Amino acid sequence: MLGDMLARLMQIFSRRPRVEKCLQQRNSEGDLPTSSPSNRPWIGVDLDGTLAKDGPWVDAYHIGQPVEPMMNRVKGWIAQGMKVKIVTARAGNPHGIPPVKAWLKQHGLPDLDVTNEKDFNMIELWDDRAIQVIPNSGTPVLNRSPGSLPKAPLEKEDHP
Repeated sequence: MLGDMLARLMQIFSRRPRVEKCLQQRNSEGDLPTSSPSNRPWIGVDLDGTLAKDGPWVDAYHIGQPVEPMMNRVKGWIAQGMKVKIVTARAGNPHGIPPVKAWLKQHGLPDLDVTNEKDFNMIELWDDRAIQVIPNSGTPVLNRSPGSLPKAPLEKEDHP
């Protein structure tokens, strides 16, 4: 049963579009998606707890120190020409965006879009609170590592 489940997961995720494939796709005019910012594929990265260390809330201007492995990953994506957006609840209030942009600049990142919304061009979301779900199944992808289990109650069949 576990072998069948792993085989199914491999099948599902092998069909999942990769960033490189999305960047290579051409529109009907033959242009790369990067020619139009509005339809360019992008990777979402959460701020607090993912790109920056999280701690007790102080105020909108206080953002934790960078999480270096994630900063390096984001800088690498940008260097490869991938579009990255910061996805944070802080952007729910327009006054929350300038401190985020200042923090990004302070830590060597370019002027990235800061949003609290997903759209159909987002191809991935890197977030410390997200639980991945197998598409069209409602089945969570879980493991037993610390912090990977959801805080919300699981159905009996969902337990790893």
